[in-house]
Order: sequence, then C-alpha cells, then structure tokens
Amino acid sequence: MEGRFNAAEKALAFVKDGMVIGLGTGKTSEIFIKLLGKMVKEKRMKIVGVPTSNRTEKAARKAGLVVKELNEVGGVDLAVDGADQVDRKMNLMKGYGGALFREKIVDYGAKKFVVIVDESKMVDELGGWVPLEVSPFAVEQVMRELKKLGVRSSIRRKGDRRFITDNWNVIVDAYFKRVNNPERLNLVLKGIPGIIETGIFAGGVWKVVVGSEKGTRVKG
Repeated sequence: MEGRFNAAEKALAFVKDGMVIGLGTGKTSEIFIKLLGKMVKEKRMKIVGVPTSNRTEKAARKAGLVVKELNEVGGVDLAVDGADQVDRKMNLMKGYGGALFREKIVDYGAKKFVVIVDESKMVDELGGWVPLEVSPFAVEQVMRELKKLGVRSSIRRKGDRRFITDNWNVIVDAYFKRVNNPERLNLVLKGIPGIIETGIFAGGVWKVVVGSEKGTRVKG
C-alpha cells in the first residue's frame, strides 16, 4: 500500500495547471485521483480529468475533479495509469481490472503517458494471463482460434456470470507463459476477428514511477 501511495504522490510532479489528464483504472490510479483532487483544491488549479472507466469516473467526481469524456476535449496532455506488469523495456500488461480498451485509447492518445506501480509489478518479462476484450458475438470462435494456436483461454466471470466491461463486451483471458515479443503478440491476437483489444501495451510509455516503502524511482 505504501509503495502505491508513494508512486501516486510522485506522479503529481508531472501535473501542470490547465492540463487535461487521462485517469487510469485500479487501486493505484484511485490513490492518484484522490491526491490530485486534493492538490487541485489546495492550489486552485484548472484540471480536467478523462476517466478510463465508470469506476474511475465515480472516483474522480468524488475527489472533486472536473470530468469530461474523451470526445469533449481537444486531446489529453498527460495520462497517469497503473499496470499489472511492467517489463525491463517498459512494456505493460494491463486489464486485470477489465478496463483495458478505454485505457489503451486514452493512455496512447496522450502526449505523455506515466505509469505508476509498486515494486511487485516489475518483471523481467511479461507472462501469464493476457486479458482480451472480445465481442460477445464472437467469444466461442475466438476461443477456438486461440486453441488452434495452442493457447489456453477462459471467459472471465464475476460470481456466476460473465464479467461484462463498460463497453458491454466480454473478457477472455489467454495464457502465455512468456511474452518475449509483446508487439508481435499484440498484432497476432488483434488479427483474430472478434478480439477488440488486448492487455498488452507494447511501448508508448514516457515514464514509469516505481514506489516502495523507502520511496520512489523513475524509469524513462
């Protein structure tokens, strides 16, 4: 918890008055949102937040931030988001919270993309379950195509029902022990009809702020 807080607090240094900020989804992002709301109030800053999920929108409004949709702003100056894994080359695995589609749109559309994580998210190489946002119409076909590639997959569930994203899609988690070429795997997976987006974020990160109990370090 302390590592997350330190990373989120450090990211405030990249915020400037008048910015449009992309707000990520997840526990670390919510800490950042809370701290940002406090800073905006204390310094009387003009900041607009663009949330990447319904959950984030609620957190941003609760923090007192001005919230707008992506289509209502002229662009995003800075995106601040967490990650489930960060490799040595600053490639990311995201989507364990199910918001990967909107996160990728906002994060990659921003002029600068800052990732905030604690030390536990740092890995030598991406691997494990790769979240895929899939059209409900194509779920079974997508899973058959993954099986042809020798890939295990499962439909994410919430209780006894399928997990449904904010975009009314389904998450299929596909298992890859090692992801040694994130960019290529992302392209291969997106080449399967029905897969709308993947949780692989290959490149595009400006800075990674890594928090620990002792403080922070910044990569990039």
